[in-house]
Amino acid sequence: MDRAVIEEAYLQCQQICKNASTTFYSSFSALELEKRRAVHAIYALCRWVDDIVDGDEEPIVEINENLIQQTSQRDSLLREIHSERTPSNSPEVHQQRLMALVSIRNKLQLATEGKITKHDKPVFIALQDVFTRYPIRLQDFETIIEGMEDDLFPVMCNTWDELRSYCYKVASAVGLILIEIYGYEDRAARLHAIDLGIQMQLINVLRDVSEDYDRGRIYLPKDILASHNIDIQDLANPNLPQNPSWKSFMGEYLEVVRRHQTSAVHLFDYLDSRSRVQPRIMLDAYAKIFNEIVRRSGDVFSAPLKLSTVSKLSLWMKIKYMKIRARLSSNER
Repeated sequence: MDRAVIEEAYLQCQQICKNASTTFYSSFSALELEKRRAVHAIYALCRWVDDIVDGDEEPIVEINENLIQQTSQRDSLLREIHSERTPSNSPEVHQQRLMALVSIRNKLQLATEGKITKHDKPVFIALQDVFTRYPIRLQDFETIIEGMEDDLFPVMCNTWDELRSYCYKVASAVGLILIEIYGYEDRAARLHAIDLGIQMQLINVLRDVSEDYDRGRIYLPKDILASHNIDIQDLANPNLPQNPSWKSFMGEYLEVVRRHQTSAVHLFDYLDSRSRVQPRIMLDAYAKIFNEIVRRSGDVFSAPLKLSTVSKLSLWMKIKYMKIRARLSSNER
């Protein structure tokens, strides 16, 4: 494929990242150019898949008989996995979104085989190049898509293990792809990358409790809630944070997050100074949201949980500081 086409594909992935989050986009800038562009491509794909499932983007795919058959087979398997639950959306919307995910699976397979052409979407053109440069696994991309497929159905996590499994699919699998780009020597890095993803997604679950409840997605473990005398229907009550049972539940939940945070910090021991900037900023950003939840005594209902302007400025300054340290460290070597 002409190199100019690949370069343009990378530029489009870069713009997607920049539009999505200026803070995290800035954190990528500490990486060497080749690694940075690879991360942009990974992030662009994840952003696109997430937008399709949440209905923020209308999926457009080239429909053929083979794709229709693959989608039907996948739908049957998913309905069996989800105990014949009715999909969250209308049959037309469900079919459309699932077909888009099946199509993405197919394109990723083609990318690993070097069969993507200049007529394909830029993200696949860029990823095909990434597959030739880094030992990233197709299996991890498929795991991410499995997590998104779960969100096409009403979600009900019953146990901590079920919640952790979901977090692994949609967050840890991304981290496992990224550290193959960052580079590491000790495989223990993978365990800490998994915990980094889990703790981030556990915080996301808290941040989006009300929105997910409205969408029929209950990620907070039902059995754990019940052990604290909380029913699923109670999640619709804005006064729930004043209930001692909720405070008790939150105490257990936040302790679980802390344990994964403690492990996640050790990931940085296995990365070079330039590669650790982005995951460090991610961990710090989520730590700020976590601390705000603690400050509110577990009230995740009354107001949105997001980074303040001051917090974003603090992270931006830390990115600058870490980039300078990384350059000095590189010069010393």
